[in-house]
Amino acid sequence: MSEKSEDKKDIELEEREKILNSENKDNTPILEIENGIKIHKTDIKEGREVQPKKIPIGGIQMPGFFTRSKSKERCKDSENEQNGEAEGTELLQSKNNEEESKSSQALIKLPNPFRKSKLISDEEDKTIEPKEKKSLLNTIRLPIVSVFPRKKKDDQNLSDQINKAGLASMETLDETDRSADKKDEDLKNVCLDINIDEKCELEKQQSEEEPSWKHKIKAYRIVISAFLVLIMFLIIIITVTIPIAPDNSVPIRDGRFVETITSCGRVEGVLEDSAVAFRGIPYARPPIDDLRFKSAQPLNSISYCWNNTTPLLTHNATDYCLQIYGNGTVAGSEDCLTLDVVTPYVRYDTPLPVVVLIGTESLIGGSPAKMRPSARYARSRDVIFVRPNFRLGVLGFLAVKELTESVHLPTSGNYGLSDIVQALKWIQYNIEHFGGDRRSVTLFGHRAGATLVTALAATRGAEKLFKQAWATSGGAIFPGKTLMESEMGNKHYMSNVQCESAECLLKADAEYLVNSVTDTWRKPQPDLPSKTEEPDKRHEWLVLDGNILKEHPGQIWASEEGLPVKLVLGTTAHAGASEKLFFKHKEWTEELVRQHVEDSKLGQLNVVDEVLKLYPSTYQGLSAMISDIRIVCPLLAVSTQMRNATFYVVTQTRGELNVADVDSDVDAILGRYEPKTAEQKRYVSALQQLFYYFVWHGKVQPQQLSNKILIVEQDVVSAANYTHCDYWIKKDIVPRYAQLD
Repeated sequence: MSEKSEDKKDIELEEREKILNSENKDNTPILEIENGIKIHKTDIKEGREVQPKKIPIGGIQMPGFFTRSKSKERCKDSENEQNGEAEGTELLQSKNNEEESKSSQALIKLPNPFRKSKLISDEEDKTIEPKEKKSLLNTIRLPIVSVFPRKKKDDQNLSDQINKAGLASMETLDETDRSADKKDEDLKNVCLDINIDEKCELEKQQSEEEPSWKHKIKAYRIVISAFLVLIMFLIIIITVTIPIAPDNSVPIRDGRFVETITSCGRVEGVLEDSAVAFRGIPYARPPIDDLRFKSAQPLNSISYCWNNTTPLLTHNATDYCLQIYGNGTVAGSEDCLTLDVVTPYVRYDTPLPVVVLIGTESLIGGSPAKMRPSARYARSRDVIFVRPNFRLGVLGFLAVKELTESVHLPTSGNYGLSDIVQALKWIQYNIEHFGGDRRSVTLFGHRAGATLVTALAATRGAEKLFKQAWATSGGAIFPGKTLMESEMGNKHYMSNVQCESAECLLKADAEYLVNSVTDTWRKPQPDLPSKTEEPDKRHEWLVLDGNILKEHPGQIWASEEGLPVKLVLGTTAHAGASEKLFFKHKEWTEELVRQHVEDSKLGQLNVVDEVLKLYPSTYQGLSAMISDIRIVCPLLAVSTQMRNATFYVVTQTRGELNVADVDSDVDAILGRYEPKTAEQKRYVSALQQLFYYFVWHGKVQPQQLSNKILIVEQDVVSAANYTHCDYWIKKDIVPRYAQLD
């Protein structure tokens, strides 16, 4: 009975297996291998290996996948010995039912889910549901390994490769997990009973197959990662090392007011065209009452300062100093020693260069003329503009015996020059609170202001107040008279104002004093030297006072030490042109130009024909002639005596008069030049680059220094000499008739 029951159980197991196989037959893909072997994917159970007796041609030996056995019984015995229990296996036989003992027949061992050692009860069968069957199928993998293991193919190409190589390989889920962690180098081709030529052909095809782009990326992942890390590192360095300048380090109140401090108290400025403007800051004590005709006095006591509890409002400009303008009117205030500061931002990091603007048409009046700070250019060029007011005319330069004897260290004159010196000292003490660098101060003078700048550049100790200077269209005649000589020459002025003592001058009305100068003290309009002109008898405002100017500037710049600061002298080709001269005639014909030259000192010297060969007989030619005699050639002669000084001439014309007028360079530098042509645009760019490079670096660009003379037109061009200056110097007209201021 026991044997029957055993046989009965075997029969039931076989029937149950057939039922399951028949149910899965339609849904199970069949792989047909060489010699007619068919394999169902569901015949593989998790944790089992299929072990054929012989590896077909072109197979791939994978570690722990295929094992070789000579017979079915040997495989069973080895499995039973290793596992200690009997497992059911099935052999897939070929269609022609050849004997199982032949070694050429491929035997595939499939795990039997229905082992005799572990019977499935009826209750367990009832729990089997299609979901479990589907899960079993999903956990079984049967990849087809072709002779091209790295190349993805579609199903048709895959089937063709199987038919060609005669390989069907199966894996279990465990083997998939193990092979995923192994490298491609663990796989190697195994050729069993294969023709040598076929083997070489297969290896050649495999070697010619190129890897996919994914494999290329994987191969170079270290290089790509290193490159990306390098890029990130460079971005971090640039972000950290390059500072981002804040718009305003000092807070802005109510969206427009900015406050900072000075040595005399707090001041409040206002936003103006993206910059901050402080207008009317006192830099010295008011030059009134007892301080009239005295050198500028510093604000060195709290009693001279404003209320420190509230900031001084410096929103609006203050009055200019009392002066006589070109049309003869007198205007201004005696209490005028204030300055304007225009800065891109108020901060203490990365201080900016400072440009001090000194402008006036003459030493009797016309200040500040074109030298007004530009908020837009302070912002765009990253510089700070400072414009101080300074005394002019008799209030700024009168030297008489009565005033000399009224002070402890006997001296008089050059009061206006002392104002500029005091303003420079104020800058040294306070400019850092406006974002400026006190070690990088450029003194920039125009016309008579350039004369003052040149004189200060030739004084001892100037390097303590400023680093370099730029002077354009100034005078070339500097004070050569002593203080006593100047006092004797100005003696008649005391008679004009009806004063005999210094006390009288201190009590007199300021406007009355300014307007009491004689006509010979006023600056005439530029023109050719007249026949009656006596250059040695002209009034000189500057004097060797023994306080500021102790020796003639020419002696300093011609000495071995040279100038204490760097200096650039310049002018324009038609700096002597004027509207008064232009409108003298409705149209300047050749005859009118010749007549004008003959009526001058040149006609008296009998050089009219020679001169008209050098210059065209037009208004432009006449203006160039006047400019060469009065301004251009005298400045060139002065610059040749200086060590390491540069001289430039602007020749780019503009406007209806078609001349390079006296303001052409200043307008371009301060952003007020309106270019109409492409040539004028290039000129503005070239001159601005020349000036602001000098401000920032303290030198003229090296590529433009092959000669000391620079011609500025569309571009900056070096030259050995300028036009006809040699002729005028040879005739002793230059610098004798040069303008004073």
